[in-house]
Formats: sequence, structure tokens, C-alpha cells
Amino acid sequence: MIWIGPTPGVILHDPQLVREVLSNKFGHFKKPDLPSKFMKLIGQGLSSHEGEKWAVHRKIINHAFLLEKLKVTYEQFNYSDNY
Repeated sequence: MIWIGPTPGVILHDPQLVREVLSNKFGHFKKPDLPSKFMKLIGQGLSSHEGEKWAVHRKIINHAFLLEKLKVTYEQFNYSDNY
């Protein structure tokens, strides 16, 4: 458990728990309320939406998270890290 100011939070390191929360339990957890200045910086998108709005945006970008695309991305990151 961590504290971000007066707000408690939890960080998950176990991949199975992360998958469970992100895939199956997304409606059970509330995202933190972020200050409006921070929201202006990161914009409105998947990271800021919840519920039905999140589901619509996640469906739109779902193809970016396919295993084959992630493998290519990983290879590119790995290549650039070596230089």
C-alpha cells in the first residue's frame, strides 16, 4: 500500500493480479481524482475514463494490445535500448 498525499493506493506487481484487475474487475475499482491541471497535461483518454466510456475507448485501441503488435514494440524498444 502506498499513500499519495492523504489518499491510499495499491501497486500490483504480480502479472496475474494485474490481468485480473484490468481485464475482469475494471468496474470494481475507482481511478483517483486527478487535479484539473494534471488532466489538462495528460488529456482525456483511456487513462482518464471509467465505466462505459472507458469500455468504448478500450475497444477502439484494443488492436494495439494484440500479442503480435506487442512483440514488435518490445523488439523496437530492445533495439533502441542497445544504442
